[in-house]
Amino acid sequence: MSCNRNNYDHNYDHNYDHNYDHIHMISGWQLQSQKTFIFHKRRKQMKRRLGLAAVLAFAVLSASCTNATKDVSTKAGSPDEIVVSIKGEPAKGFDPAFDWPGMGEALFQSKLVMFDKDMNIVNDLATKRTISADGKNLILNLRQDVLYSDGKKFTASDVVFTFEKVRETTSYIDLSNVEKVTAEDDYTVNFQLNNPDSTFEYTLTRIAIIPKHAYNEGYGQHPIGSGPYKFVEWQKGQKLIIEANPLYYGKKPNIKKVTFLYLDMDASYAGAKRGEIDLARVSMDYIGKPIPGYSQRSIETMDIVSISMPTVKRGTYVMDGIPIGNDVTSDAAIRRALSYGMDRAGIAANALNGGARPVYSHNPGMPWDTEANNLKNADVETAKKILKEGGWIDTDQDGIVMKNGKKAEFTLFYTPGEVERQAVVLGAQESAKKIGIKINLEAKVWDEISNQKLLYKEAYLFGKGADSPFEIYTNFSSDRITKGTTNSPSYKNVQVDEYLRKAIQTTNQKEAMELWKKAQWDGKNGVNSLGDSPFIPMVAFHHTFYIKNGVEIGDFRPAPHRGAYWITVDNIKDWVKK
Repeated sequence: MSCNRNNYDHNYDHNYDHNYDHIHMISGWQLQSQKTFIFHKRRKQMKRRLGLAAVLAFAVLSASCTNATKDVSTKAGSPDEIVVSIKGEPAKGFDPAFDWPGMGEALFQSKLVMFDKDMNIVNDLATKRTISADGKNLILNLRQDVLYSDGKKFTASDVVFTFEKVRETTSYIDLSNVEKVTAEDDYTVNFQLNNPDSTFEYTLTRIAIIPKHAYNEGYGQHPIGSGPYKFVEWQKGQKLIIEANPLYYGKKPNIKKVTFLYLDMDASYAGAKRGEIDLARVSMDYIGKPIPGYSQRSIETMDIVSISMPTVKRGTYVMDGIPIGNDVTSDAAIRRALSYGMDRAGIAANALNGGARPVYSHNPGMPWDTEANNLKNADVETAKKILKEGGWIDTDQDGIVMKNGKKAEFTLFYTPGEVERQAVVLGAQESAKKIGIKINLEAKVWDEISNQKLLYKEAYLFGKGADSPFEIYTNFSSDRITKGTTNSPSYKNVQVDEYLRKAIQTTNQKEAMELWKKAQWDGKNGVNSLGDSPFIPMVAFHHTFYIKNGVEIGDFRPAPHRGAYWITVDNIKDWVKK
């Protein structure tokens, strides 16, 4: 038999997702009145069947594949070594020029600045940050004691090289406002901006620094950097092995060797049951299931799903010859009523097995969030009142409100293969039904949704949640209409645009925070449920782990939607194994 665990995981995931899509399409799941999803019940039955197969397959693989698991199981008890199961293997390797590590921990490289667990931006490679009076220059003084894992010195020229490479090779970070990056000397770098940008330091937290002397086409396969760990081995689809970097300038990690296993959630659970994994990420189906010798912990995140709602009528804009907009969701009463009426708490507690929390904005708990975002859960009475005042009445008594002869009916698209998202859209459909709105559900792969401009014409379940207020700008600025996917609702509000413009351009962070909050709600205008509701935030998923007794992983900063997997190891330097 083949020992390629990657093939096993891929085939298992494919069959697992296909079966769920098939069942969903054939059966047209309904919801029980007690808020318990039949979908969830049958899903768990299927998971038990598939989970058994997964456990058996994992056991066979563990017995026969010496490369994949034998050394893991024989060394799992070492106090300075740890085994972690993780998802999110980077397709292009560990190269910051290609979105490694997203919003997570770079491991091999360092960043100029980073977040602490309270979401404050603090220095890393930088020692001092100075913003010019006009806000167009950010000057960083750099550490002079930093060596790469190959012994070469870090200098400002590496910073210049990194930002040139990121601008050249990727589109995941918008550097269009950066006019030039210059090395003033070996340990001073100047970022010259075209316009002031209060969020630019947040952008710096995304980019890990590449050593210019070591960079080539294969860099991502064998990275060199100045981070707390150094690269040892990567068996694609199976595992990554790293060791503590003895040349690291900061606090040395307690854990000297880490083996990451790329496992799906069921194989991760099976590995923990066998005692082979110290930190095992699992799906919500395992919440509350004890494993002897382990504790279970669910960590709140910013990994949010939100329903985008087109705010303009069909044909207001045209993209690639396709008219976009929606004649139902363009009515603010529909959007606001849905936002008030959603039973987010029921979805989180029941359909998602407690593996999520209800959210009412894309930035809950962040410094730029506002209390005005907080709503009463499933406020059906207020939702119905909003619809009635907006002229939406159930005139023919069929349970669906209508206005000017048009039924309150639209389609909500979502991507197949993720049962968590399926549970959310089913919950949204049921909540909408209770206030007289009919939502039709349809699963389509992303390429179809994007190419056919469906996310601009109908509702779509997006992943949202970022560790920067810049997401407020990209989601709600009218400058982004028909440009990319962020403002897919084609939302425009003159007052909100003004708040966003001022928030970006100010050099005073305290002032910027107040402006971000006003863009969400100022008492009269805003993007939240009291205002225009172009998005309807639903839930934020938890990350659930089994943690072997004696392993201490401390506290995490909130994991955003992008980089949600690798942010798990954000504080890995502080982990302890006793």
